[in-house]
Amino acid sequence: FGAMKKISAKEKLFIEQGVEQNIRGDGRGRLDFRHFILETNIISQTNGSARLRLGNTDILVGVKAEVGEPDVAHPDEGRFMFNVECCPSATPEYEGRGAELLNVELARFLEKSMHTSQSFNLKSLSISPGKLCWVLYIDAMVLDSGGNLNDAIALASLAALHDTKIPSIKVDTVTDKSDSSEELKIEVSDDPEDYRRLDIQGLPVCVSLTKIGDANHFVVDTDIPEEMCLSARISIAINRSGKVFAIQKGGSGGFDGALLPGMM
Repeated sequence: FGAMKKISAKEKLFIEQGVEQNIRGDGRGRLDFRHFILETNIISQTNGSARLRLGNTDILVGVKAEVGEPDVAHPDEGRFMFNVECCPSATPEYEGRGAELLNVELARFLEKSMHTSQSFNLKSLSISPGKLCWVLYIDAMVLDSGGNLNDAIALASLAALHDTKIPSIKVDTVTDKSDSSEELKIEVSDDPEDYRRLDIQGLPVCVSLTKIGDANHFVVDTDIPEEMCLSARISIAINRSGKVFAIQKGGSGGFDGALLPGMM
C-alpha cells in the first residue's frame, strides 16, 4: 500500500533495471529489509503499546484490554478487535473515501492473520464462559507512510501484544435473596504489578513479496517509489512454525505459479 503518486517512465525503468540486477535504489538487494527501530511500552494509558519506524514508515499501536461479552458462536473465548487509521498528515492521498477503504483493508488482513484460535489461545482471554471475557482493542495509527504498510502494521501490532499486560481479575457469584437470581461481581486489580502476559508465540508476522518489472523477480519491504512500479504483490501471514494464516493478493498483474512455493 502506498500513496498513488505519479512516476516518470525513466524513473520506473531505473527501478526495474535495478531490481533485475539485484541493486535497488537505496543500495539494498531484492531480499533486504530497511533498518528499523522498534520501541514498546510508550503509551501509558494503554495495556500495551509499540512504535515501529521502518525507513520512512512510522506506525504507532496501542492495545486496550476491556471486560466484555464473548461472541455467541465462541462463548469460551475472548476477542481481538482491530482498527487501523492512516493519518492525513502521513500523505495527502490518505483522505476521504480512499483512506476509509485502505483502513478497512489493512484491518481486515490483521484480523484474518491474528484473530484465530490456531494462532492464539483465545480461551486464555475467557473470564466466565458465555458471560464475560477480555476484549483486546488493537488500534494502529499510520503516522507516516514510506511503503510496506501491511508488514509494518503487523509487526508493530505483534510487538504491542507482546508488551500487553492483562490485569488480574477476581470473579464472584452474588445471589439476590429476593428472587434467588445470580449475577457476577468482578474486581479488576489496580496493582500495576499484578498482571499476566499474553502467549503470542503462535501469532504470525507478515511478509509482502512484490513483483516489479516483467522478469520473475520479487522484492521485500518496498518503499514508495517501488510500490508505484509494482505489477503484483502477495502478502503472507506466517508464524515461526511455518503455518500460513492469511494470503492477500494486490496489484493488477500475476505471479508465475511455479514461483509461489519458493516465495512462501
